[in-house]
Amino acid sequence: MIQSDIVPYVGEMGDVPDALRITPLKDRKSSVYLTKYEVARIIGERARQIVNGTSVLLESQNGCGTGNSLELAEGCADPFAASVDPIHITKLELLQGRIPMIVRRTWPDGRTENIPVNELKVDKMLLDVQH
Repeated sequence: MIQSDIVPYVGEMGDVPDALRITPLKDRKSSVYLTKYEVARIIGERARQIVNGTSVLLESQNGCGTGNSLELAEGCADPFAASVDPIHITKLELLQGRIPMIVRRTWPDGRTENIPVNELKVDKMLLDVQH
């Protein structure tokens, strides 16, 4: 059984520790799909980050790209609208491939694979988003 964990994405820096290096495509053995457990973990962690004030990385139709979650809430007439719900925002970010996290999958033999979330596919039925 493969164990998975979610870690923050540190970018393409040259001095990244080996434990955080992205596994090349040719060396990956695990599925290209996120498991339902990984989806739940990603949504929970990213929603917590949004509630704590990190930037929202949505690409919207009106050209407003990234922004602070508090700025989004202040500009919304209805404080209970889906557009300010951190879980809904996270699901949309996941669909757009904009979540800055890495899924670390550990095999029973100790081998690990680090895969950016935006390179993994997600089953849209798991997200249950109507937009």
